[in-house]
Amino acid sequence: MKMSRGELDDATLAIISRQLPSIEELHKAVSRFSVDIISMRFGAGSTMPDAAVCLQDAVNTLHEAWFALHEALAHKIWYLEKAKQKDEFAATFFTRFYADDVALRLYSAAEHLANAIISMLEIKEKDLTPYKKGMISRQAIVGCYLRDEKPAHPIAVATSALDTSDAWNNTRDYRNTWVHKQPPPIRGCGIVYKRDKQRWQVSDDGKHRELHFGGGDEPEYSVEDLLKSIQPALSLFVKTCNDVVQFYLEILKAAK
Repeated sequence: MKMSRGELDDATLAIISRQLPSIEELHKAVSRFSVDIISMRFGAGSTMPDAAVCLQDAVNTLHEAWFALHEALAHKIWYLEKAKQKDEFAATFFTRFYADDVALRLYSAAEHLANAIISMLEIKEKDLTPYKKGMISRQAIVGCYLRDEKPAHPIAVATSALDTSDAWNNTRDYRNTWVHKQPPPIRGCGIVYKRDKQRWQVSDDGKHRELHFGGGDEPEYSVEDLLKSIQPALSLFVKTCNDVVQFYLEILKAAK
């Protein structure tokens, strides 16, 4: 297995860049947060400094997801269009590898963002308790809380876009399956088998069981399927982060 891709020309890199959301200004905004100064401004006991740390964690993780998506697209182009010899297996392997990383990091970034929201809105754990039944994810818990308790709040409006997005929910579901069950089989990665499937099948006459060899099971996804969800999910999360960070900046300005 090859270890990486070759160098892409500037024109190709520009094409990839146009498929990715800009995060430079968002990253600059959170990097300027001074937790010590925020602590002085809001006094002892305030959770506002924690919000700054969580926002930095969210955006840093988002930046890593952005890089992973860049590399998914770059490897796909390299092995299908730029390498001396086209290699569809390598294209699929590396695109899937980096796309998986995007899904995992987006989930993590959303958890950091949820904790940032809890801190900046000074939500008490006891207020979240009714929403924890059957849920572990902080983003899901906070989303339900905001929907029921503060539906008109700017933060609730910003985060609700994630809840209603098919791309976001598909990416989250893919991550959950990847972590808690079997990583979904991908077309082009060779013969794959699904778990918990009965291999012995009842014969047509119902008198005995048959076992068929070879071929494996039908993959659930192609790398194109992954990118169709993951690309818009990342773009939507960038917008949500921007909205939340801008709201936090307004809080900081008001506290001067």
